[in-house]
Amino acid sequence: MHVGIDFGTSNTAVAVADPAGGVRFLEFSLLGATTQSFRSLLHFDPEAQEVGTPIVFHAGTGAIEAYLEALGEGRLVQSFKTHLTTASLGRTQIGHHNVSLDDMLVLFFSRLREHIERAWGAMPEAATLGRPVRFAGADTEDDSAAAQQRLEAAAKRSGFGSVAFQLEPIAAAFHYERSLSQPELALVADFGGGTTDFCLMRLGGERGRDRRDDIVATGGVGMAGDDLDAAIIEHVVSPQLGKGTRYREMGREKQIPSSYYYKLSRWHHLSFLRGKRVRAELERLHRAAVEPEKIEAFIHVLENNQGFHLHKAVERLKIALSSQDEATFRFEDDPVEIETKVLRSDFERWIEPCVEHITSALDQTLAGTGVDAAQIDRVFMTGGTAFVPCVRREFERRFGADALHGGDELMSIASGLAVASAGR
Repeated sequence: MHVGIDFGTSNTAVAVADPAGGVRFLEFSLLGATTQSFRSLLHFDPEAQEVGTPIVFHAGTGAIEAYLEALGEGRLVQSFKTHLTTASLGRTQIGHHNVSLDDMLVLFFSRLREHIERAWGAMPEAATLGRPVRFAGADTEDDSAAAQQRLEAAAKRSGFGSVAFQLEPIAAAFHYERSLSQPELALVADFGGGTTDFCLMRLGGERGRDRRDDIVATGGVGMAGDDLDAAIIEHVVSPQLGKGTRYREMGREKQIPSSYYYKLSRWHHLSFLRGKRVRAELERLHRAAVEPEKIEAFIHVLENNQGFHLHKAVERLKIALSSQDEATFRFEDDPVEIETKVLRSDFERWIEPCVEHITSALDQTLAGTGVDAAQIDRVFMTGGTAFVPCVRREFERRFGADALHGGDELMSIASGLAVASAGR
């Protein structure tokens, strides 16, 4: 059995192509319901670890259930993918276990493999994993190549015998191609959590297995949905938790360091706020703060491991603003309560630099191809950010609204990877 695995910053999906040409998705249980999305995170209970025994952990949907059952206690670790280019990232202590990022990747893929075997009754012989054109944090292609090598090593250590890779926008193109009845020159825009990727490709023709000649151009940028979430936290949440306020020290007033709020706004930095040193620093700032109640609220959010719920509230707001001119942000964990109306126009102003980076990467991808926008038959947009109105407007301005196409925005890459894996 050859499977396709879309290992995303926030979510992971698994698919397999059947002999009849269809695609099946792996399903998971979450709080009594069924989902095709396996959250890219791990949960550890440090008190459950025993000397001389393997590490105890939960992954994906199981990690969410364990986290909720423990009322936010333990360690919730997420967004491994965003750290893949960071060679200097140290190890973390969980009970008596000293765990590295690579170890966490192995744990995650091992649990994913167990789900595949249990659901489909067979050990996957090979896996095709998606990867962005440029990994988040990568300055050069060498950085991305090193990140891919880490992923491959982890997948093989976890039991996948053969591992291949396909660029995520090309995988999305393979998925879209299955719906075509005639050839097209298509641009695929894949909006992920940590990266945005593009692929201009000829699709739908009678072509052989080697598709390299069909690929006209690829490009990408390490900016995507997580950066839009970060803008909401920066402007809506962080000011309620002390950002921009001041504290008194040695007869002088100083501003509360903004570095704490930068970490709060980004999934992959949340765990860095849970250490004893940060707690001690925040307690000192709380005692000297001009508005101590805000720093107290910040400490409460961190100590009660509310980062997951906070980011879910942000996601709900972002989705609401995709269809409404105004929406209400709500987050509550007694005694902390944040409720405020947010205008779509304000949100679009906050994310304008992110959108400019994304559209600049798009223009660079097409530059030098000799292809005019009018020659592109279809633009297939996949991923949650495809629904953000100001992002969509940029594509409409370049290609026209009639050229834009979507569908299966959250599962298209896994589908295309399954198709690619079956053709290996």
